[in-house]
Amino acid sequence: MMRKVNRIVLAFGLVPAIMISFFGTGCSQKKDYNIFVHEILPNGLDLIIKYNPDSRVYAINILGKNRSLLEPNGKEGITDFVNRMLTSGADGMSADEVQNALDDIGAEITANDNPYIPYDDRYTSSAYSFIKFETIDEYAHDGTELLHRIISKPDFPGPEIRQTSQKVMGLLGMKSGSTYQNARDLCYKNLFSGFPFSKPVLGNRASIMQFTRDDLISHHQKFYAPNNMIMAIATNIDPDTVKSWVYETFGKMEKNNGDYPTLPRPSEVQGRIEVNHEMNKEQIYIYMGGLCPGMKSPEAPAIDMAASIISSRMKENLREQQGLAYSVGMGVSFMPEFGWLIASMGTGFENYEVARDGMIAEINKLKSELPTAEELKKAQNSTWGSMLLARASRINQAYYMCKNEFLGVGYNYEDDYISKIRTVTPDDIQRVVKDYFDTENIVIASAGKKTR
Repeated sequence: MMRKVNRIVLAFGLVPAIMISFFGTGCSQKKDYNIFVHEILPNGLDLIIKYNPDSRVYAINILGKNRSLLEPNGKEGITDFVNRMLTSGADGMSADEVQNALDDIGAEITANDNPYIPYDDRYTSSAYSFIKFETIDEYAHDGTELLHRIISKPDFPGPEIRQTSQKVMGLLGMKSGSTYQNARDLCYKNLFSGFPFSKPVLGNRASIMQFTRDDLISHHQKFYAPNNMIMAIATNIDPDTVKSWVYETFGKMEKNNGDYPTLPRPSEVQGRIEVNHEMNKEQIYIYMGGLCPGMKSPEAPAIDMAASIISSRMKENLREQQGLAYSVGMGVSFMPEFGWLIASMGTGFENYEVARDGMIAEINKLKSELPTAEELKKAQNSTWGSMLLARASRINQAYYMCKNEFLGVGYNYEDDYISKIRTVTPDDIQRVVKDYFDTENIVIASAGKKTR
């Protein structure tokens, strides 16, 4: 029996209700007509469909929940490995046949961020995986069926496993030479010590070399079971038609009745933990992080705006005025019940101490000085603009619908969130910085040369 969770309808012709969504304020408001359908299928698949007539692109994002939590100890990186192999053979098709089938309908499938683009890991998370699929509406039905074959019936052929192992080992080698990647991994290892998020998404040399076909099949069956997936589709095709296609394909996948543990809250950082990964590099990368409340907290919008203001100040004062950084900033990531703040900087190794102290000083400055109204407005507008740009494409709309649903705030959260950050005041900023931007209990990780 299908459980209908939600249906929001917006209107053309005989459709009975109209919803006009305003993304922002002022005379530049834009009417955004959408139809949303949200249902939990009998096998547990969480399905979201967004209809809008503004594009002929048919986009699907599939989110696999709790990536690092579900990876067995000693098999770190197995989700990333499975994703890399999805198009290496499926449902009796070889890798070439899968690619030809995608080419026949002008489709693209992406399941990993591009490692060759610096800092292009905005979609990669220890919390979940993503699979992005795009084609045009003429091939939407065929595309849905093809994606189902790829996701539900990967073959994991032996020769392709060996090739994938070699490719990932090459990526690990490239990563080992990056001060940015090493500092990031070291920060997460210590910030989330004993917690699933300490595991590297790509895995490590020991784990990658031991994956067997049976390992991959077993993990795939659990991780990409329908009851562990959120599926969002952005389209200009009637939602009921699209829903029927999903029922015919993904709706027939078998539910996994295994154990799916709940992600606990990580332990708070105790004291200032300063660690370094020594590298023979002229530069050094610094990552510092601490925990904060999660997305469901009423403090989340103020925490987000505070991080944005500190990031702007770091760029202005440490990079532009002092010339310390070639890259610097601060941001926040959220889970439903907890979040984490990360500040990072790339600089010359001889500047380590002054750069580290400068980052801490910029954080602490907001504890004694209120931000200006101009700074807050800039942070609010920057967040609004970034959200609009990030969601301009159908595939990113599908991605963020999945992400928001996973975070427990609802697939169509953006309008509500923009309204919330607009209500943040300078006093709110100072309060959350005092309460949650703790520079005495923090991880400071670096990679590169370090003056002693």
